[in-house]
Amino acid sequence: MLVEARVHVFYLHHYGAASEWRDNAVNIFLAVTSSSSIAAWAIWREFVWVWPALIAGSQAVSAVKPFLPYNQQRKIVVSLSDAFQSICLQIEHRWYEVSEGLLLDQQIHEEIIKFRGLLLEAERKFMDGTILPRKSKMMDLAEADALNYFATYYPVGDSQ
Repeated sequence: MLVEARVHVFYLHHYGAASEWRDNAVNIFLAVTSSSSIAAWAIWREFVWVWPALIAGSQAVSAVKPFLPYNQQRKIVVSLSDAFQSICLQIEHRWYEVSEGLLLDQQIHEEIIKFRGLLLEAERKFMDGTILPRKSKMMDLAEADALNYFATYYPVGDSQ
């Protein structure tokens, strides 16, 4: 469960970064095309068809921008990632007792159910009906990040 939760944290981080990049790319495109196209059209008349196309494109992007999901997705995944990160720390805190055999099976089961409930509660709170498309490459990155995380903080083998 700890590994799964940590993978989700890394996945949400990658998702948020990609959403932010896309939102910034759209904003930069709009800023550059709206401020430079008219000036460029006046200066370089040899590519007459390019400048009206850029202006029309920027107007179209500007019109659909409120419907693009990137900015909203970024806000959702940042909030959800923060909540999951906090829950992961709670799970890691309890992991010591589990790894040392200090808890009975029933107690471990109760902890798992408690933490799954917290994860579900956070998801419901921040996702609010939003469905994020699954991105396989981001999941691969998240799984690799989790492996690195656990290799760093929970190394396996004799290091004594």
